[in-house]
Amino acid sequence: MINIFRRVCPILCLVAAAACAMPETRIYSLQVPAESSIASPRKQVTVTLQVHSPRYLAQPYIAWRLSPYQLELSGYAKWELAPVDMIREIFRDALIAHVQQVRISNAVPEGSLVLAINLRRFEGVDDHFGELLLDAELSTATGEEIYRMTASKKVPLETKDSAGLAKALSAAMQEAVRDVVAAIDSRV
Repeated sequence: MINIFRRVCPILCLVAAAACAMPETRIYSLQVPAESSIASPRKQVTVTLQVHSPRYLAQPYIAWRLSPYQLELSGYAKWELAPVDMIREIFRDALIAHVQQVRISNAVPEGSLVLAINLRRFEGVDDHFGELLLDAELSTATGEEIYRMTASKKVPLETKDSAGLAKALSAAMQEAVRDVVAAIDSRV
C-alpha cells in the first residue's frame, strides 16, 4: 500500500500543480495619434466632457461578442484602463487642441457646453472585427441640444487575438474622434 502511495503521490502533485497554473496576464492599450492639422486658433469656449457606458465597459477586461446574446470577458487579457476611461482621455486630448478649456465633470458650470459620450460597444466580434459604437451629444449647460450623432465603426482584425483587436479599435477610435471633433468644431 505504501509503495502505491509513493508512486501515485508525485503524479497527483504534478496534476494539481498543472491545474493551478495560470496563464500570463497581458495588458493592451490603444494607439490614437494626436491630430496633425494646421494650427488654428482655439475656440473661446469651455466644454464639459461626460462619458457613460454599460458596466462591462467600466472594467479593464477585453470583451468578445460571441453572439447577439453572449459576451465573453477575457480574464487574462486586459486594457491598460477601462474602455470608458480610455475614451474619456482620448476625447479630452482631442478637444484640448480645439477649445479653450476641457473639464471632466458631472457638474456643468454656466456658459459651458456639454459633450456627453455614451459608449455602447467596444469589443471584438466573432474573431473577425473590432466594433466601436458611441453616441455623442453636444448641448448647452441648460440642456438645449446643439448636435447629436452616432459613430459606428467596424474594423476587420489583422490577427484574431487581443493585439489585433487593440489595433482595430485604435483605428476605429481615431476615425470616431475625428468625426465627432469635426462636427463640434463646425457648430461651435
